Amino acid sequence: MSHEEHNTQAEINIKNDIEKHGWTVCLFEADTATPAFAYTIGLWKNFNYPEIIAFGLPLDTMHAILNDAGDIIKAGNPLEVAVDNFEILELHPVQFRQVNTDNIVDYFGYAQWFYEYEAFPALQLFWTDKAGKFPWDSEFDKRYEFDQPLLYSKLDFKFFEHRNVAAFVTRQIFKEGQPILRVVHDIDDGAWHFLSEDAVTDEDMMVVCLEEVVKHDQSINKLFNLPTGQIAIREFVGAKWVREEVVSDEL
Repeated sequence: MSHEEHNTQAEINIKNDIEKHGWTVCLFEADTATPAFAYTIGLWKNFNYPEIIAFGLPLDTMHAILNDAGDIIKAGNPLEVAVDNFEILELHPVQFRQVNTDNIVDYFGYAQWFYEYEAFPALQLFWTDKAGKFPWDSEFDKRYEFDQPLLYSKLDFKFFEHRNVAAFVTRQIFKEGQPILRVVHDIDDGAWHFLSEDAVTDEDMMVVCLEEVVKHDQSINKLFNLPTGQIAIREFVGAKWVREEVVSDEL
């Protein structure tokens, strides 16, 4: 994030809220790549307590429960980790788990900016399905399986999709070792296309599991949040991905 990007009304509001209330809550709507999520900024600065992130609930609900958690912390009552907590939601328990530090960069953009890219800890708030099961329980309702990433783990696959979902890859990438330099997330069917620098024909394409692409090049994980209708381009492996809207005949 550049210095110019920091100088926005959003960042001014973040600083004002933290100064006034002790923390703020950043809200992000769901899109075609990721569920809705929200996180606090200011708990670490003002109360020496980890920031908190939640996923997959309506934005107003996450706003309210994160503020409730902030009030509990402000009152000097730390939230226990890995135990059922009934203070946040009246009818259902939630649990808090420590966020693996490798996952903070993926979601806490404004918090990283606020803390000037110095390390800070975070907790994830997990909610249950209607049967009271958490995402790590084998009986958890599969309808919600992509609503809450398990950020307490170091994730080798970050996409909110099944590992075996079909992806289209140019043969030159898997057969000749050419680098992945262009990724398209199709707006019509949500398919992923991974392309090398060569011109592409239908005969060049092969179908593999999305997980196989990630195993082939772990840097592809950085595109887990690329919505449908967008393309990501880089000059070489290790270079920054540049994201753009897909234009007609992009492939």
